[in-house]
Amino acid sequence: VNDRTERAALDALSKPPPASFAAPAMIPKGPGRAYTVQDAMAALPAKLTGRNFARGRAMYTATACVMCHRLNDEGGGIGPDISGAGGRYSIRDLLENIITPSAAISDQYGSEQIDQADGSTIVGRVVGEENGEILIAANPFAPDEKTKVKVSAVKSRKSYPVSMMPPGLINSLNPEELQDLLAYILSGGNASDPMFKQ
Repeated sequence: VNDRTERAALDALSKPPPASFAAPAMIPKGPGRAYTVQDAMAALPAKLTGRNFARGRAMYTATACVMCHRLNDEGGGIGPDISGAGGRYSIRDLLENIITPSAAISDQYGSEQIDQADGSTIVGRVVGEENGEILIAANPFAPDEKTKVKVSAVKSRKSYPVSMMPPGLINSLNPEELQDLLAYILSGGNASDPMFKQ
């Protein structure tokens, strides 16, 4: 790592977090656990009913889903829009995507490893190209930050087999909080959904 790269990295760390990464109004009470798909499924009832909409929405923010995923025109765009998740996924499918995000990565949201002529490497999602530079979203927790790499400096590009979505994001949730989060996502953020009927 050269001095300029190290200085830029330190400067980036000293900046305040993006406004969209504000502390949630409600944090998980836990206790959490290191969920596997099997454990999570075992902790869920056969059908999600009587869920708490406000807590589901808060857990969506607390687990950082909102940073990368759009749900009803809110949230980031580095990951797939999940507004219609309830029509596309079963609870098990959704849990598999959350708990093991690298198991199936959409081509549209895959990452690349970009090796540069100077020997450095950057991994991230290529989000555009302009003025002879590739724009790369390399930090899922700062989706608006783009790293620029000159096309002329690229030695090679290849698909990267690890999702930008970190595993374990739901591990701070207790089973009730997890159920509320899943209901919130599967309902498309609809407080009138039958899952929230008390």
